[in-house]
Amino acid sequence: MNKKPLYEKILNILKSGKEYKIIFIGDSLTSAEWVHPNWRDVFEYILKFSFEEFKDEDWWIPEWNLKFFNYSLDGASTREFVKQVSISKQEINPNLYIIMGTSNDIELNIPIDKHLQNIKEIFKIVEERDVVYSPDIYSNNENLNNRYEKYVEKVLSIETPFNITIVNGFKTFRRYHTPEFYTLDLDQDYQNIEQIQKDSVHPNTLGNVYISKMFLEEIFGIEVNPEKYLQDIRLDTVKYPRWK
Repeated sequence: MNKKPLYEKILNILKSGKEYKIIFIGDSLTSAEWVHPNWRDVFEYILKFSFEEFKDEDWWIPEWNLKFFNYSLDGASTREFVKQVSISKQEINPNLYIIMGTSNDIELNIPIDKHLQNIKEIFKIVEERDVVYSPDIYSNNENLNNRYEKYVEKVLSIETPFNITIVNGFKTFRRYHTPEFYTLDLDQDYQNIEQIQKDSVHPNTLGNVYISKMFLEEIFGIEVNPEKYLQDIRLDTVKYPRWK
């Protein structure tokens, strides 16, 4: 897989001795505090160690100068995304925003036109900064997926300037999809575990590694083998889990 322009852009910034700051904004699929490691953790690790151009005495440059910040909020809709983009722009002044979200707009009955208006407002606020935006990923609930698709189609139709990339995470994750991405919802009654349902929206660690794969490959051209990475994590026998 060939490296993409944004990878080369970051490489040049790192070579110049400057920091490169990435902000994550989304709902619970991006905050994912209960998943260890979650997709943001995996993304940060793989991106830092993918810059093999830095060797020997320069090894520290991507590890020290790539900075990551999470501004995601459980339960957030695109209304909150707009606020979080403004706040993080002022507090961090990032180079890149990675934003993902659809489902809570649907749950909160935010109409499609308002959903699009919020996303366009985000694109205005960021000015010249790079943005990668994705609708929420394909879920394990067909009814919800059918409701997602109307929003996804409209988001993909937005005309964007050169610094905005819209990733069709819904379509990509449908290609990866397996029920094994989802595990029991133990917020429910522990006493009747046989009756506990799977959480069909929030992926487990396996699903999170695939979200990371989606973004790393789509944005940077960094190929990821989730099974190899997870094998090393689960065996806990190597210092640096492999992903290729």
